[in-house]
Amino acid sequence: MKLSDFIRVKMVAALPMVVAVLALSSCGMIYEDEGDCNTYCDVRFVYDRNMEFADAFSSQVEAVDLYVFDAEGRFLRQVSERGDALRAAGYSMPLDLQPGRYTVLAWCGLDGERDSYEVPQPEPGVTTLEQMRCRLADRQRVEGETAVGEIDNLFHGMTSFTLPDEEGHHTYTVELTKNTNTVRVVLQNLSGEALNPDDFIFTITDENGLLDYDNSVLDDELLSYHPFFTTQGTAGIDTDQTDGTITSVSAAMAEFTVSRLFKEKDTRPMLTITKAEAEPDGSHRKVLSIPLI
Repeated sequence: MKLSDFIRVKMVAALPMVVAVLALSSCGMIYEDEGDCNTYCDVRFVYDRNMEFADAFSSQVEAVDLYVFDAEGRFLRQVSERGDALRAAGYSMPLDLQPGRYTVLAWCGLDGERDSYEVPQPEPGVTTLEQMRCRLADRQRVEGETAVGEIDNLFHGMTSFTLPDEEGHHTYTVELTKNTNTVRVVLQNLSGEALNPDDFIFTITDENGLLDYDNSVLDDELLSYHPFFTTQGTAGIDTDQTDGTITSVSAAMAEFTVSRLFKEKDTRPMLTITKAEAEPDGSHRKVLSIPLI
């Protein structure tokens, strides 16, 4: 065999080895401790602005609608989730996004049992972030007032982030604020005489039915919230602080759900209780009227 033949054979034999080395260094070969070369993005939700000071997202939020906007504030896409998937421990919502700057807006609870709210139907590339207001839509004109009954729970959250142009998993957090309150009123009769809730009209009034994209309150008409539940019962009061005696008195109870109450608004949310039986002039005698804040 000539020397040139030997060299040719050696070179041909070495080619598969070179190809194998190139394949090992490509993104197609994944090791447990390395991951792949793709960029992944997801969003997790936290609701810990509550009296328990613990994350209650999985137990209280039943639906999520997440709206994604680009760096110029133009709508890109909507991602939604409902039901049992939100109950999973450590739930996060995957987003298929290219590297860049984004803002995500979450309205949670839009399609509840009572269908209480409405937001614009966004159009990609056209709708802006500033247009994504949420309006309390469950309103009825009753005897000259805009009446509202029981409403669905509503949550809001928003954050901005820059997804880097680098491989790996990137998770961003949206902190939620609850935009609904439950108010329970207990009207006690210190005389001991029985109270019938049907003898009273309970009302909470406020101008808080229109929320901006950033969850601030916008100008709105005056809403009259009415209780979704009333009952008769008893309540204990301390009549003599010297011996700690507790006396049971008759009570009329009413329970409301209302939209978020804002201290900084010029119009104060008011609780008003009047007698249900009309006076001779058609008016209703006011029992009390107090600000809720």
